[in-house]
Order: sequence, then structure tokens, then C-alpha cells
Amino acid sequence: MDDKDELLVKILARQANLSSRELSGITGIPVSTVHRRIKQLEAEGVILGYRALIDYERTREPISALLLIDLVEGSGKYHIPKSDVIAKLKKHEEIEDIVEVQAFNFDLIVKSRFHTLKELSAFIEELRSIEGIGELMSAIITEEISLRYDVARALR
Repeated sequence: MDDKDELLVKILARQANLSSRELSGITGIPVSTVHRRIKQLEAEGVILGYRALIDYERTREPISALLLIDLVEGSGKYHIPKSDVIAKLKKHEEIEDIVEVQAFNFDLIVKSRFHTLKELSAFIEELRSIEGIGELMSAIITEEISLRYDVARALR
């Protein structure tokens, strides 16, 4: 990837709905080149897909939480692979994202959405029953700030 590809990726990461023409106007790269580069980035697996930025306070799932999960460390026949736990987590529609981390007290961060706090509480109890999950802490998200792409900053 060169600097132009990096710039296109940075812009699309924050504003996935921009057309090739709009991207061309922002970057100064010809429209046909923008289109070709994006198709190449998709083919190479750099761009995996596109997402809408949602104001969840206007939906039926206004409550979001980060769940900090510490996996059980066992050995031999008592070891539960992280991939097994992640596979079980992926089956829950409440979960938006799963992030593996290297942290002092936890191994996974799970972002999830709910209709009510009661649903969040019940979901936490359900996750605690998954084999391989040790400790589970939650943090309710009070505000999410979506960052739109700052064109002026990009061109500095």
C-alpha cells in the first residue's frame, strides 16, 4: 500500500458512504484511479466491507455496553481454546464486535446492544455460563462519538 491507498482507507474507515467522485474531490486522485484502487483494496482483503454509522438512541436498542472478559487459564484436558469461546460468543445477536486484547485483567472486549438494562443483566448472566469464561465485567456506554473524516486534517 502506498500513501494514496492509506489515505483512501483512512477516509473510508470514517465515511464509508462516499462515492468515488467525492473521494476524488477530497484527495485530488482521478475518479477512475480512486475506483480502481478501492476495487484492488477490496480484492486484497484490506477493505472487508462497509458500515453505516447509526444513532442507536433513535432505535429499539439504545443501550450499549462493553463486556470485559477474562478467559479461564487451564491446561491439558481442562484448557478451553479461545477460539471455542469466540465461536460461542459469535452466535449471540446482541454482540456487535469482539476484540482480542493483551490486558492485565481480561482477554476479550465485547461490544453489545440491548433494549433494556434488564436484558443486559440477563445477557451477562448467560455469558457467565459459557465454559472458558472466568471473570466478566461490564461498562455501560453513556455516549458514542462517531468521527467523520476531517478533510483539512488529511491534506496537511
